[in-house]
Amino acid sequence: MSFYGLNPDYTEAAMTAFLKRGLLALALFSCLLASSCTKEPEAPLRVGTNFRAGYEPFYIANELDFFGDNAVRLVEYPSATEVIRAFRSGSLEAAAITLDEALLLAQYKRDFRVILVLDYSNGADALLASESVPGLSQLKGKRVGAEVSAMGAYILARALDKAGLAPTDITLVPLAVDEHERAFLNNATDAVVTSEPVRSNLLSKGARILFDSSDMPGEIIDVLVVKESFLEKDPSRVNDLIKGWFRGVEYISRSPDDAVRRMKARLRLKDDEIKKTLKLIYFPPRDENINMLGNSLPSSAHMLEDVMLENRLISCRVDVSSLIEDGPLGELE
Repeated sequence: MSFYGLNPDYTEAAMTAFLKRGLLALALFSCLLASSCTKEPEAPLRVGTNFRAGYEPFYIANELDFFGDNAVRLVEYPSATEVIRAFRSGSLEAAAITLDEALLLAQYKRDFRVILVLDYSNGADALLASESVPGLSQLKGKRVGAEVSAMGAYILARALDKAGLAPTDITLVPLAVDEHERAFLNNATDAVVTSEPVRSNLLSKGARILFDSSDMPGEIIDVLVVKESFLEKDPSRVNDLIKGWFRGVEYISRSPDDAVRRMKARLRLKDDEIKKTLKLIYFPPRDENINMLGNSLPSSAHMLEDVMLENRLISCRVDVSSLIEDGPLGELE
């Protein structure tokens, strides 16, 4: 006799169907559970820069996917001061800054390492003036714009020293990088310390060079700094970042016309102006980089310290050697 008067064959078929549906539901639940436990994608390696022609290999590399599968996010700020502030606050894992800015950063925190020399300037950074200032000595009593907590303050100090002037002989006008061109053209300053591409724009509009980085060779050096904790936690992504940089530099050398075309939108310069700008910037290759990190860079940093201490741009010396780490570059394939 059938259960509740139902056909035994029907009951068996119903139970089989029920079990199949149950097993399917269990399988779907397991898949959902597994997917919810899957590791989330890692946050991108955030690299801070400001508007400076020497950092273009990063943007070339990013556009051409030279950083590999590991995500790198370039974050551009209006000024070096803001890059330093973001790096200090933890909003960045890495930053492109000048060596003097790295010394300034070390006054507050020393939880970072200098791992790469990006470039050094041979005229790309300059003190420009209007026709009313024919020479350095005529800066006395004039208004000079500069980014006072970054590289601009250092160049100004060196220029005043060459002119035999004291900081009190001028009126300093604090300006972020994105304010240089507008302030100069609107006659808010008589002179300004700036870098490429603003330098070329102002020269094309009548500015004249009073002093530039070619007057102090080897002093204006751009470096890559990385948080020490990130360097220890994820060295492979730092490695990819460095490799991407060198590939970007190589592309500029190997395919200059296409590289210039790609830079135009960002730099807002003519083709010939970009080519002239690149001649004012030197990108040391890997082998030279290793030598600089181990030998000449500490010496350059100590020389910078002397000038910065004398001009009260920093308050004390730092152990430069402890900030430099050539391991990632040495391990690069």
